[in-house]
Amino acid sequence: MRKALSLFKASLSEGMSFFKISGRNRSKFMKMGLPIIIGVLFMSAMASYGYMIMEQLSGTGMEFVTLTLFSVITTLFIVMEGVYKTSGLLFNCRDDDIVLSLPIKKSTVLLIRMMKFYLFEVMVNALFLAPVMLVYGVNMDMGILYYVVSLLALLLLPIVPVVVSCIVGGLISYFSVKFKFKNLAEIVLTTIALIVVLIASFSLQDILQSITQNAGSINERIASVYYPIGGYIGLVSEFSIGKLVMFILVNVGILLLTVLLLGRVYFKINSRVKVVKSEVKNKKYKINTRKPIFALIKKELNRFVSSSVFVVNAGFGLVLYLLACIFLCVNTDGMMVGVAENGVEWLTADKIMSFMPALMFGLIFFTSMMTSITSSMISLEGKSFNVLKSLPVSAMTIIVGKVLAAMVVIVPIILVGDLMMFIKFDFSIWQILMILIASVVTPLVAELFGIIVNLKYPKMDAEDDVEVVKQSMSSMIAVFTGMGVSVVMIAIIGFAFMSGVGATETIGAGLLFSVGMAVLALFYLNAKGVEEFNGINV
Repeated sequence: MRKALSLFKASLSEGMSFFKISGRNRSKFMKMGLPIIIGVLFMSAMASYGYMIMEQLSGTGMEFVTLTLFSVITTLFIVMEGVYKTSGLLFNCRDDDIVLSLPIKKSTVLLIRMMKFYLFEVMVNALFLAPVMLVYGVNMDMGILYYVVSLLALLLLPIVPVVVSCIVGGLISYFSVKFKFKNLAEIVLTTIALIVVLIASFSLQDILQSITQNAGSINERIASVYYPIGGYIGLVSEFSIGKLVMFILVNVGILLLTVLLLGRVYFKINSRVKVVKSEVKNKKYKINTRKPIFALIKKELNRFVSSSVFVVNAGFGLVLYLLACIFLCVNTDGMMVGVAENGVEWLTADKIMSFMPALMFGLIFFTSMMTSITSSMISLEGKSFNVLKSLPVSAMTIIVGKVLAAMVVIVPIILVGDLMMFIKFDFSIWQILMILIASVVTPLVAELFGIIVNLKYPKMDAEDDVEVVKQSMSSMIAVFTGMGVSVVMIAIIGFAFMSGVGATETIGAGLLFSVGMAVLALFYLNAKGVEEFNGINV
């Protein structure tokens, strides 16, 4: 037992990061304070959303549906996020060779890993649900039993999502090890989820009204189909010892049954993954020669598509741009009707239509600055960075290759949105030309700034891609700076619109600003880029 507890404690030191920002050169604030601040901000946002829905339901006697909805959302998120985590916390773990050689039963190893996985998802569950539970309890003046039941729910509700994640993650690990594009399913599913979230954000008011009108039927359907949430809501609505015992037994029973069944196939799956990966590594490949810059671009693109986390994170702005273009093209008449009914005399449909090219430029600028791929590219090299430095090519060629690879990803997607807008709206030839130039220059600004920041703040000791792409200093600086610059640009475009400045002149001024930033970034990269690149040591 002592050995098992020691192993469990040691296992918690890896793979448990959610808002973790670590590194040898990080201060105590960066390691502990900043993740806490981010977590508090996230929980505050969840509490705000919970309060919004409760306001819509106030006076209906159906306020508890807020708990139902957020429990469903959290459950779905844990399943999606859990599938990613199974590859690091359950299957093909880095410490397999060491752990499996220890004098500990294999069943104990599996139990430790399952408990580690479960503990991580409990933290995720609390991050989403605890604020909403607190808001509901305070606003509805609930008694102590409510808080006891809710605390128990925070511990038990993640069990079924963890079980589903284990099953799906196990199947993916078993069948996809020889599949060349094994991340494709994860990327597609997560992208679909992202699109759903964005569409829901655009239609938030309609969704809230629909929830208010159908609260009873929504809760009844969810409770009847999915017992864990139905059991929790039943305890909140009408507490009884019998219901509480049943709630605990069903969830704990599912967890124990899963551990027993998974124990029969877990090590077979793990062995298959390692054997096939070993075969792939030992396979002889035909080497094709090509120019260094093209080889570097191909290398970066392969690295990009091999990480579903990287693809989804970088694709947020691009998906947002395409959705916005589709919305503007499909819902033009409805948007113009809304403008006509707003009651503001100077804000007319004709004025908006004439200024549409400038609004499109602002959209391109915003989404481009929100898409920083290069801010992670240096850090993702990790321990292989010294190998990259030893290549017979200049440091500047390597840097340029990373920037061009990012441009290859971003520009074609922006051009698709451009084409839709050009077909739908009547832009002049000069406006089309300037927007096309902006579709190249603006992403270039974002990617040049991203590589500059990543050279300045590299994170070469990350445990996984998530820590680099979502939690590193360079990614945070790139995203928040991009947001700040975008707000300034949108404010300038808004001022031009209200002042009566023409769309062509507004685009021209914005384009000059973008070109100026690109030139400054190139000068800085040329002066300091090679020095900072060579100064990175792993």
